Order: sequence, then structure tokens, then C-alpha cells
Amino acid sequence: MFILDKEQKYLVRNGAAAVFLLVFALIYEHFSHGVISGYMLGAWLIPLVGSIPYLGIEWLHRQHAAEDEGNRQAAACGLWQLGIFTLSQGFIMKGIIEIYGTTNRCTAAYVPAAALFFIAAAGAAVIRRKRPGRSRKMPSENQPGSITERESGKQSGALHPPRRGG
Repeated sequence: MFILDKEQKYLVRNGAAAVFLLVFALIYEHFSHGVISGYMLGAWLIPLVGSIPYLGIEWLHRQHAAEDEGNRQAAACGLWQLGIFTLSQGFIMKGIIEIYGTTNRCTAAYVPAAALFFIAAAGAAVIRRKRPGRSRKMPSENQPGSITERESGKQSGALHPPRRGG
């Protein structure tokens, strides 16, 4: 039995999607009485070409692995996969409508939607979040200079500067 890591599973999944889309396009065009569509024939390339930036996201994840914890990288890969799926679906729909011999305005929404997914994926892969542990700490009761350690009547801080002389 083969054990595949995450990158290999992703590439196998996208390769299988590309083969499925190619077979679907060939069968659909075979029964379309000789009418072909460039969108239908090109749809199978999207999962293959879309896998290349995934490797870049993985590379970025390895560069910032200490601060990432995997959540950001998983979100970026999921958004990228949604972009690939949306664009492939749009090409298939546009191809079917083109083979049918008509047009539809709704198929124009697939490309901007896929672009938004790709931009969101790139943003999730690149933007670093602030770590909650690195925020400014407030003094606790057990630390020196805390309220419980101060003598009564003495105040310190920016609002109440220490009194001079006397």
C-alpha cells in the first residue's frame, strides 16, 4: 500500500480531476455532432496548471512553519482549490452552452469568482497574523510594582507622577 504525503495527495487528486474533465469533454463532444468548444477542451488544463501555485504555497508554508501552525496554510490551499474548481466548472458550463449554440450572461460570473478565490488564497498564504502571546502585558498582583505592593498614599505612573522633595 502506498503512503502519500499531503503534496502528493493534492497532485494525484488534481491529476484525477484533469483526466475526468478530459474524458468528459471528449465524450460530450463526440455526441455533439462534430461541434467543438475551446472552453470544453481547455477545462482539463486548469487543475494541472492550478497545481503549480499550490507548490508555491507549500514552499511559503515551509519558510514560515514556526509561526504558522498549519491553519493559514490549510485555508490558503482550500481557497486555491475552490478557485480551481470554480474556474473548471465555468469552462465546462461555457463549453456546454457554446456547443448548444447559445449564450448566457451567467457564465461570465465564474472567472471573477475564481479570481476572488485565488486572491483570497494568496492573501491567506502571505499575510502574517499577530501572535496573541506577544501583546503588551499588564502587571499582575504577584509582580513587582503591582498595586498590592505599593505603599498606601504613594501613586506612580503617567497620570500621577511622583512628588518631588518634601
